[in-house]
Amino acid sequence: MRPVRRGGLVDQVIDALTASIRSGAWPPGHRLPAVTELAVELDVGRSTVREAVQALAHRGVLEVAQGRGTFVGDPGAGAWHLRLQRSEALDVYEARRGLEIEAARLAALRRTDDDLAAIEAAVADRRAARTCGAVGEWAAADLALHRAVVAATQNPVLVRLFDALADGVHATFHHQSADPGSGVDTADDHDALVDAIARRDPERAAAATRAYLDACEAELRTLLGAR
Repeated sequence: MRPVRRGGLVDQVIDALTASIRSGAWPPGHRLPAVTELAVELDVGRSTVREAVQALAHRGVLEVAQGRGTFVGDPGAGAWHLRLQRSEALDVYEARRGLEIEAARLAALRRTDDDLAAIEAAVADRRAARTCGAVGEWAAADLALHRAVVAATQNPVLVRLFDALADGVHATFHHQSADPGSGVDTADDHDALVDAIARRDPERAAAATRAYLDACEAELRTLLGAR
């Protein structure tokens, strides 16, 4: 494995470990090198390696056996876990639909200059994180963008409803972006949403929101074989 670049280190370590598994260099049941050894090889801190390993263990890709080490998991178990993540993500998108489409419409009508500045800053951060492939930072910027849009509605009830969904929104984005079967790209739809809010065009804002939700849901249904 090659040393990882600075920025989004945990995500890059996850990518490096996953690449060794997908290439066949580390087959199912293979015992991973010690954390200290991996940290030296990848030129990162041990805590970064531990966080990456924990994330992959949570996904079912790795298995941590106390006192014995960390092993590449059974691909069948990992596939089941991936399917569960996709199913849960679909539930979150369905819950988001009514809230975010209406929030986009209201944000276009009610946003202040400060609201617009926060929205534009968040979409710029989202674009930058996407460009460098830092999934964790990309997910955080995506959440900040949607929270800023909801805040621009000036409706505290909508803000509380979104905050109740925030953990699910963040986890769904992170999992779908890291999903090996995912290739959906909604950058243009998000840019269109921000432009519509800037121009105070509620119908375009609602349409852009509907477009990115439709695209993400459609991909998940395809991956799940849903109808």
